[in-house]
Amino acid sequence: MAFYYSVLVVAIVAASVNNCSAITEEQKETLREKLKANALACSSELGFTDEQLKQWKEEKKTPDDSNKCFVACMFKKSGLIDDQGLYSESTALEKIKPYLSEARKDEVNASIKACSSVNEQSVGDGSAGCDRAILLYKCFQQQKELLGISLDFVI
Repeated sequence: MAFYYSVLVVAIVAASVNNCSAITEEQKETLREKLKANALACSSELGFTDEQLKQWKEEKKTPDDSNKCFVACMFKKSGLIDDQGLYSESTALEKIKPYLSEARKDEVNASIKACSSVNEQSVGDGSAGCDRAILLYKCFQQQKELLGISLDFVI
């Protein structure tokens, strides 16, 4: 079955092993299934094939102009980008809350809030959210490095 790289980004907000309180295997599997369903729906909506998704996985492809709307679709389905094409910090905070360890709460919250700056940047596609999805992806990647988040369970 096709795999999709953008689950890594969504998983940053949904859960991260280093920053979560005892996330169970059952919770990990539930997240995987939700993300898989979203990815399949987005690929169908946007006309991407399973072969393209498999190729992205093999190439470890990151979002670019050829697939930014796929990432936007994933973010929209997860609630991270709203119907206006804007990052929803409150949704991100809400989604990570059940998995967040008390020891890292302030640091992770600050990291999520740092990405709200993408809403201040000018984009060319408005509410479509594709351009903003790239900005948000890049922000999450920067925050991932700062926090040392491990997303191995998603792969």
